[in-house]
Amino acid sequence: MKKYSAIKAPSFQAHTYWEKIPPTRILLIRHGETDWNVKRLIQGWKGTGLNSLGRRQALILAKRIRSMDVNLDAILVSDLKRALQTALPLAARSKTPVVKMKLWRERCFGDWEGRSIEQVLEKYKLGPHTRQDPFLVFDPKGGENMIVFAARIERALRQIERDYRGKTVAVVTHGGPMRIAACLATGIAPKKYFLLGRPGNSSMSLIQSQGGVRWLEFYNDTAHLEVKA
Repeated sequence: MKKYSAIKAPSFQAHTYWEKIPPTRILLIRHGETDWNVKRLIQGWKGTGLNSLGRRQALILAKRIRSMDVNLDAILVSDLKRALQTALPLAARSKTPVVKMKLWRERCFGDWEGRSIEQVLEKYKLGPHTRQDPFLVFDPKGGENMIVFAARIERALRQIERDYRGKTVAVVTHGGPMRIAACLATGIAPKKYFLLGRPGNSSMSLIQSQGGVRWLEFYNDTAHLEVKA
């Protein structure tokens, strides 16, 4: 009987094998921990910079990515302080410049920013048969609704696919954009983003794009935080 060896092939090869240019690889990174994360305060476009643990997470993350021997063509960063601080150790280790990209900001929560999640839940008194998620049911005054937010993240992905086609980029962003981007790569409706767990601080997720096809290679990888640095 003829023996067959294992075949190693890229994900989705059957859909993209005709492409001469390799997949565009988008390594999504959530910022490190902040004091507002600890206090369960809604950050949005406000929030604080990294706390001491968050700064250490950023260093460990940069070391992990460096050990993966990933050659980054660019580091795109939300222009909010906590994301910028997370990106700096990675930029230093990889010797890759940081490019601010406002499209990768967290969702704007308007009047809710600075309030605790519990305060927002109490304000709207959602019934027992309603999903306890005011971010889906209500539009924050002065903020973005889910349709506008998801459209912004779609524009951000398309810009990368256009400007960095066939290259590898890191995107240092926030939990909301990471979940929506994962939805857009998997066909999950953005209004059902809760089906994807919230990414951990300094976690990584990888989206690849080729031939008009996107796929999620992995999601919410925090293995670097489980090993003593």
